[in-house]
Amino acid sequence: MKQTKCLIINLVIFYLLGLLLFFRGYFIDRRYLLDTTEGKMKPTQPVIFLIIDSFRIDLAVSQHFTFFKNMTENKPDQSLFFLSFAEVPTVTGPRLQAMTSGNFPPLSKLLDNFHASEIKEDNIMFQMNKFNKKTLFSGDDTWIGLYPDQFTVKFPQKSFNIGDMHSVDQFNCDKILENLDKGFDLIVSHFLGLDHAGHKNNKVLNNPDLNQKLSQLDQIIALIYEKMPNDTVLIVAGDHGMANDGNHGGNSTEETNTLFFATRKQGKFYPNYMKHIPELQDNYQSPLINQTEYIRKISQIDIVPTLATLLGVPIPFSNLGYLMNEFFNSEEHCLNNLKQVWHFVETVHSRQGKFSYFQKSQWQTQYSEVKTCKDALILMNDIQAVSRKIWNEYDIPLLNLSFVLQGLIVVFFILVMVILFQAQQNDDLITIQQITAAFKHVLQNNKKSSIVLAILSIFLFLLYELEILITFLLIVLIAYIDFGLLLKVKKNHIQNLNQYQWDLIETPDSIKLNNRFSKLLQTAVFFFFLYKIFLQGNLLLSIQQKKFEERYLYNEIIQLIVLSSVIGIFNFISRLIDTQEDSSTLFKVKDVIISCISAIIIYFALNFEQFYLTFQHYEILNQSFYMLYLPVIFLHGCLFMYHKKSPILDKIIAQAGLILIDIFYIYPNAQMEDQPYKEWVVLHIPKIIYIISIYYYFSKDPIFLMLSCIVVSDKYGLAIYSYEILIFICIYYHWRNLVKFSLLSFFAMISLICQITWFIFGNRCTISSIKVDRAFVGVKEFHLWLNPLILTLFLLGPYLIGLIFIKYIGPKLCKYGELNERQVKNSNNLFKLMFLFNFYLQVQFTQIHSYENAGGLIDVQFKYIFDSVTLLIVSLLMLLI
Repeated sequence: MKQTKCLIINLVIFYLLGLLLFFRGYFIDRRYLLDTTEGKMKPTQPVIFLIIDSFRIDLAVSQHFTFFKNMTENKPDQSLFFLSFAEVPTVTGPRLQAMTSGNFPPLSKLLDNFHASEIKEDNIMFQMNKFNKKTLFSGDDTWIGLYPDQFTVKFPQKSFNIGDMHSVDQFNCDKILENLDKGFDLIVSHFLGLDHAGHKNNKVLNNPDLNQKLSQLDQIIALIYEKMPNDTVLIVAGDHGMANDGNHGGNSTEETNTLFFATRKQGKFYPNYMKHIPELQDNYQSPLINQTEYIRKISQIDIVPTLATLLGVPIPFSNLGYLMNEFFNSEEHCLNNLKQVWHFVETVHSRQGKFSYFQKSQWQTQYSEVKTCKDALILMNDIQAVSRKIWNEYDIPLLNLSFVLQGLIVVFFILVMVILFQAQQNDDLITIQQITAAFKHVLQNNKKSSIVLAILSIFLFLLYELEILITFLLIVLIAYIDFGLLLKVKKNHIQNLNQYQWDLIETPDSIKLNNRFSKLLQTAVFFFFLYKIFLQGNLLLSIQQKKFEERYLYNEIIQLIVLSSVIGIFNFISRLIDTQEDSSTLFKVKDVIISCISAIIIYFALNFEQFYLTFQHYEILNQSFYMLYLPVIFLHGCLFMYHKKSPILDKIIAQAGLILIDIFYIYPNAQMEDQPYKEWVVLHIPKIIYIISIYYYFSKDPIFLMLSCIVVSDKYGLAIYSYEILIFICIYYHWRNLVKFSLLSFFAMISLICQITWFIFGNRCTISSIKVDRAFVGVKEFHLWLNPLILTLFLLGPYLIGLIFIKYIGPKLCKYGELNERQVKNSNNLFKLMFLFNFYLQVQFTQIHSYENAGGLIDVQFKYIFDSVTLLIVSLLMLLI
């Protein structure tokens, strides 16, 4: 068994390396130019720059926030209100970089939202510091990670405590008011309360905390405006919006549509300036707000040249934004902006080869003909549009090589499963010595090829980066190992064949001859699995933006259930014809009835999850007492059956843990006038469950890890997990008579149920689907290691249940798969590999789609990250369980 596990570990390591190399070639950081713009300091207008986290544009004109609407109506020449478009990923770190450097951050900057790294390229803060401008910052500490030494005075506040909706915002207000008359050129303040109100309650509409927060911010901004000096410009901007469930990160309208507002007490703005340039008229229609309520749509990078011009510092070197001339009505400022953008285009073209020669020549002609601000703005708009499309870089040679590697790993996967299956047919223990001997045999017969490959590797190292060499060597290694495993498969096949012939001579009556109908059924089930792969591949490869939801997966599973029922009926006919089977006709009829009833239960269970739990139609649960509490009884019954042969201590601890989870979910939601222990239950029961999960170290029973997954799920997690287990049980009864034809198809169905349950919990393909509130179950404050771990438990739960079910059901599958005790030896590992193989195929489809849509569909790119990380964790769990 140790040798078998070693082989599986090698397989897991290889396919994780393959995923990592693709990840390395796809999600790479942009090559930054570290040049800085040189220039002279110009006259300064003091600026108060307020960033309100997750400030969606429709919230800025709601009944709870009236400041902007009042200002644009009463002082139209001293107020500007724009729709500001936030690029993906719509999280704070990358958005701040865009609003200070003027360039498009790559997808890899997503991590800056959790652990900010210093921005090296030229930016507003650097220019302010270089000219000794006096700056003050208060609020979200992400700014200090991005600009650690750039502010004159700073008051950072922790940003991940979503339970705190008021203290940071009030602190910001107090600091701004205290320092208004102290001569600061720039005051930056980042407000967090609105974002926390969305995350905490997981909704925007009908959210009393969010409405209260809007009213408070409305009063704070009005107070700052009233108290600020007459020569100061007040700017309010959102870093991004938020989806209707209070989260953000993706590319939906709700997440990308934020705002940019500016006002002053002296002088005037020119809100109608762009109406004279029809070439730049934007027909963008936001469903959140009427187009007449804002001036026009801007990109967040357009804030940078505007802010730099107001503050009297040079525009940062890498800026691709064009200034909002509604502030200035100045030909000079426009042309200076164009000079800076064109200098950057020439530099990045000469050093990095960005932009085609034809595109550069076309722009060169336009640049030489620019005479007015209108010409400059049109050219800069074109440069910005092209840059947005091509800015993310990809390592194409590494990506292509990684696909070759992944293909060989799929072969490796299949060969390992075949070897494990063959090991069930005889007493041949899989030893490392045998695999090594086969590997050496391949090497000795390919010495010349090995020498040529070694020389080619040296050239690759000299011509390309180290990752290319590593990928190439892995391809060669996997190819040799595949040949070695193939030799092992052939050897085992010959041994099994000879043993089968010997058994025919010795005990002919004990050998069940397969009739043609059985072979036909075996072929049908094999094509069933191929059809399942086709459905899943078609689902992923035809995905359109914002369309990948669990509904598609639901339809796929229903199709497979119908198809498997048809195959099951043909199997019933085959069993009736087969005179050698000992079972009576009545027993065979009973099996087919149970199979059909199980399929019907699966159908209705999926429908219930789909139309009630998925779409948050929880009224049926609240109105029907038994619908809410039946899952509690069901889970305790399942746990009792699971631990039927376990030690008594395991039974007591597991049942006690599940009882605590029942209390955690039922007590706070009970209709009681007085709940004195509610806070204790909400805060401390999860901690007790986390401690109980540590008992896994002693028992090696994954059910104790599962308790933590259940406690961090949402209010109806008990019901969702109950339905998942019920469907698993029904799939077992539906498929048990087909298991002898194909175990792989059975585990493919199990993995699909795990995936759809993951969707039913409210998860989606984008980063914005992450339910941040789940990371704070049982804890109040953010901890860098604890909260991500809790969130991982929430995301992992549906797949962990699948692995636990496989462990429990394994012996029964061996029985119905007609395996004896000798053949069960490697079954557990084989079953886990079959479950994992289906998951791996799903990741491959997502990977191909991400490659085909490089720079395009962000949803699929994030789904690839989720699938890869989940596959990694499930693989580790597979080795532990």
